[in-house]
Amino acid sequence: MTARTRALAALPAAALAAALLAGCGSGPSAGSSGTPGTSATAGSSAAPASSSDLARMQKLVDQADSAAARADSDAASDK
Repeated sequence: MTARTRALAALPAAALAAALLAGCGSGPSAGSSGTPGTSATAGSSAAPASSSDLARMQKLVDQADSAAARADSDAASDK
């Protein structure tokens, strides 16, 4: 597998990871003083994830896995 193919295969997974990390950031939350290093207790200001959100994220992960598998298969056939 070439480096370019690997990079393209990893792109959807990296985008998903970035989106997840952005949603779970350590920035000031409702109820916190906004001072760096302090935050509200876990779950106090975060809304629970809905089943549709979870299903959408699972679909994105599945698509990334599928793209990576196709890239692997493509690279193996190029040898």
